[in-house]
Amino acid sequence: MAVKKQQVTDIFVYKWRYFFGYIVLVLLYIGAVVTSALYAPGGLTQSEIDAIKTTNGLSFSIDGLAVANLPFHALQLIFFKLFGVSLLTIKAPAILLSIISSIAIFFLLKRWFKPSVAILSMLIMITTAQFLFIGQSATPAILYVFYAALILLFATLTLQKAKITWLWRILLAITAAASLLTPYFWYINLGLLFVALLHPHPRYYLISRKYRRRWLIPFLLFCLVTGAIAYLCLKSDTLRSSLLGFGALNFNIASNLKVLFYSYLRIEPSVVDGQITPIMDFSALILIFLGLAKSFQKRASARSSMIWSWLFLALILIIFDPQLTAIIVVPLFILLAVGIETLMNEWYKLFPKNPYARGTGLVFISALIIVMVLGGSFRYVDGYQHYPLAAREFNSDLSLLKKKLSADKEAALLVSEAELPIYKALIKHNAKNLHIVDSIPSGMHQPLYISRAARQHAPKASLKNLYLSSILVNSWSENGDRFYLYTSSEK
Repeated sequence: MAVKKQQVTDIFVYKWRYFFGYIVLVLLYIGAVVTSALYAPGGLTQSEIDAIKTTNGLSFSIDGLAVANLPFHALQLIFFKLFGVSLLTIKAPAILLSIISSIAIFFLLKRWFKPSVAILSMLIMITTAQFLFIGQSATPAILYVFYAALILLFATLTLQKAKITWLWRILLAITAAASLLTPYFWYINLGLLFVALLHPHPRYYLISRKYRRRWLIPFLLFCLVTGAIAYLCLKSDTLRSSLLGFGALNFNIASNLKVLFYSYLRIEPSVVDGQITPIMDFSALILIFLGLAKSFQKRASARSSMIWSWLFLALILIIFDPQLTAIIVVPLFILLAVGIETLMNEWYKLFPKNPYARGTGLVFISALIIVMVLGGSFRYVDGYQHYPLAAREFNSDLSLLKKKLSADKEAALLVSEAELPIYKALIKHNAKNLHIVDSIPSGMHQPLYISRAARQHAPKASLKNLYLSSILVNSWSENGDRFYLYTSSEK
C-alpha cells in the first residue's frame, strides 16, 4: 500500500499560521502598550494631568456630562471607582481603546489586503513610536484613532456586504454620532459624507431606493445620539465651542509647519508635547509615500477615495493645529499597508515564475520588517527612558508618594496648582487618610508632604518651625527631590 506523501499544506501549523499570527500580534501589542505605559515613559505629562481634572468634574447632571471627549473621561472615572487611582488606572482607558483600535485596524486591513500584508503592516504599526505613545497617553487623543478605525471598518463591512450587514450599519451610525463629542469630528464626518455622496459606489448604498429602508433604524439611532449631544451643546457654551474647535486653531501657518517638520522629518531628535520626534521611522515614511503614489494611481476606487478624503481633511486640521497628529494615524497606516503590498507585488512582477527569486524577495522584505520592528521598539524604550529632555516631561510622583503613604495613618499634602488634579482623584478614590492644604499650617499634628514645585513658592519663614524628616527622591540626576516630608519641630 502506497503511503501518501505529506504536503506542506497538511501540516497543522501551516494551516493555522494566520490564526497563530493574529494571536501573537494581539499579545505582542498588549504587552508593548502596557510596558510602555508603566516603564517607558512611566509617568504623566501635564496634558494627562489636565485630563484627570476633567474626569474629576464628571457627575450625573447636565453640567457634569457636558464635556468634550465624554466617553474617555467616563471610562477613566469607572477605572478610578473600581480599582482606585494609580499610574495604570489613569492610563487604562487609553490602553483599552488603543487595543480595540488596533484590532479594528487589523480587520480593516484584512478586508482590504492579503493576510500576509495585513500582518506585516500591523507588526510595523504596533511598534511605531507614534502609535505606542498615543496608546499609553492618558489623554483623549486616542479617541481620534479609535473613532477613525471603527468608522472606516464599519463603513467597509457595510459596503462589502459582510455578514450581518444590518449590525454594521447600526454600529456605523452609533460610532459616527458618538464621535461628534470629540472636537473636529463633525468636520471629518461631513467631509466623508460629502465624498461618499460624490462617489457612485457608496452613494448607491446610501440613497438608492433599494437600500433606503435598511438605513431607517441606523438613521434614527444617529439622530437620537446627535440630538442628545445637541442638547448638551445648547446647555453648555463651553462644550459647543470646544467641539467646534475654532478657538483652538492657530493661524500662524509658518510656525505650525515648523512643528510638523520637527514631528515627522527632522532627523535630530527633540521633544514636542512630551513626544520624542521624529514620531515615525523614516523607513515607514518611505513605505507611506510609496503607498500614497500607488493609491493616487487608483484614486477612482472607493478605497482610495476614502483614504485620500480622510488624509486631505486631516491635513487641513493639523496645519492649523499640529497637536492633532493622532487624527492622521489611521490613514497613514493604511498607506503603509499599500506601500508594503506595492513593494511585494513589484518584486514578484520582476520574477513571476522564478521561485528562488521570489523567495529571496520574501527574505529581504522580512528582514526589512524585522529591522523596522526591532529598531522602532528599542528606539522608543531607550528614548523615553534615557533621553533627558523627554524624561523631564513625565511626572512619576504619584507612585513615589503612594509607596510612602502606606505607612502613614494621617497626612497632609501641599502641591502646586498644576499637580492638584492627580491628588484630588487619589484622595477621592483611595487615600481617605490624606487631605490637601492650601498653605503651610502654623500648628501641625500630622506629617506634611510638600511637593518640589509647591516648596519652591512657599515662604521660607513658614518652614522654620517644621522639622524636615525625609526627602522622597526619584531616579533623575537633576531635580530628583520630589517631596519633602515635614513634621513639627517640637520633640
